[in-house]
Amino acid sequence: MRNVLGWYLQRITGALLVVLLAAHFWVEHFMSAELRRGDLSYQTILARISNPVWQFIDIAFLLVALYHGLNGLRNIILDYSRVGRRAAQALTALIVGAGLVWAWWGIDAFRNL
Repeated sequence: MRNVLGWYLQRITGALLVVLLAAHFWVEHFMSAELRRGDLSYQTILARISNPVWQFIDIAFLLVALYHGLNGLRNIILDYSRVGRRAAQALTALIVGAGLVWAWWGIDAFRNL
């Protein structure tokens, strides 16, 4: 059952990545009147990224991308190697640990705005 859940989550996060990437590109590249005028400044970006809606989109994008990428990396390593159960568990723990550190690091960046 666990492998089936991972398989479904990989597909769901892949679809979510498409939606979140489109939202990210729209906000960052097309919605900004300042960008079209050529006067995009730090203050403009700070005001936009201080908006809780855009913070939610960026954090969701980060978390979904991390899960999708790290789960995919784990699956590739396990599919193309002959490791035992303990080695697979150690690899999973390493990848989960790295993902948690990167997620904390990315989310923590919003506290320093």
